[in-house]
Amino acid sequence: MNRREFLISSLATPLFIRQLLANQDEISAKYYNATDKSFEFLEVKGSYNQIGYQIGKYFGKNIKQVIKQRAEWHNNLLSILKSPPGQLRSAEYLRLTEKHFPHILEEILGMADGAGLHFDAIWAMCIKSELGALDEEPDGCSTIFTKDQQHMWLFHNEDGHDAYRDIMFILKATPPSGVTYLSLVYPGIITGNGPSMNNQGIIQTTNYIGSTESEVGFPRYILGRAVLEAKSLKEAMDIITMEPRAYPYHHNLGSLSEKKYISLETTPAAWQSKEPQENYCHTNHLLFEKTNSYKAEDLEYRQTSSISRFKVIQEALPDLPTENVTPGDFLEILASHQSSPYSPCRHPQGEVMGRTLGTAYYNFEKGSLRLFRGNPCQSLQNDSFMDFQFDEL
Repeated sequence: MNRREFLISSLATPLFIRQLLANQDEISAKYYNATDKSFEFLEVKGSYNQIGYQIGKYFGKNIKQVIKQRAEWHNNLLSILKSPPGQLRSAEYLRLTEKHFPHILEEILGMADGAGLHFDAIWAMCIKSELGALDEEPDGCSTIFTKDQQHMWLFHNEDGHDAYRDIMFILKATPPSGVTYLSLVYPGIITGNGPSMNNQGIIQTTNYIGSTESEVGFPRYILGRAVLEAKSLKEAMDIITMEPRAYPYHHNLGSLSEKKYISLETTPAAWQSKEPQENYCHTNHLLFEKTNSYKAEDLEYRQTSSISRFKVIQEALPDLPTENVTPGDFLEILASHQSSPYSPCRHPQGEVMGRTLGTAYYNFEKGSLRLFRGNPCQSLQNDSFMDFQFDEL
């Protein structure tokens, strides 16, 4: 029996036995319904398996809704996963995850159990890019950072498929590491892809980088999840740049306590980071000298969605006030519909199914995160947001 078969066969073991073997810590969970101005919210403490189980338990309906609405896409993922090449590639991803991040694998197993789904149904979504399945609308995301003598702010539009509209949720978790993290989560995908922060002051948002190839290495979502428990900016960077890497990615990293922001691009073979000191933006294509020669970058996606949003933001930044600039000035750029459907604020249009699902605003001086629900063109007007801040910061 190979490693993958062992992991899948473990699903036959009763859940209560697996949880007992994994960790005997007590679990606590508090759930809050969504409102017209706030996301669904779950606060949980326990073992990794228990945290995953509670995610599946409370948001299984959300996960199943995505699978139902994107049935053709999900079935294609499973077909690739079960093909001989897919099984070999998946087995390597499982091997690397189990060796270096076994706790994350426990979390995914728990999520599948809690949702009442087979492990493959969740795992396939967690390695969707690495499997090479064509996505009818890849993830987007637009990011703006600004720094001057008075302010240091990070703004981020989280874009994804329209199927995730109104079912994104916020997780606040305290695992055995003792590092409490908070994240905006895509149902069915391991935490860490959406805007996040932890009680050590480490923040992260990510930007998808399209690629026509993938390699044997750490799946990008696994590395993104591992960052959530980093206790320093250096540790977060060490995790992101671990080798081998399977797929390109861009991370917006920050330390609220150190008042530091880093833009970090990775490909399977290279990585580079920069520390901007003024207005800066990033969308979904590679910009840096050591990474932008990556030959497998999806040029069609780069030239349409990513470049379009990048130009809109780049052209708007110089027009901002030189004095008394406010967070609202930057948020208005992210609420722009210029160059629709590939505008900073995204709405489905025709066959283009991308939508802005939420907007994050990090205030480095206050050590705070504000998460706006849905499209910024609407949430800014309706004050649809939730504020978060850790007492330790």
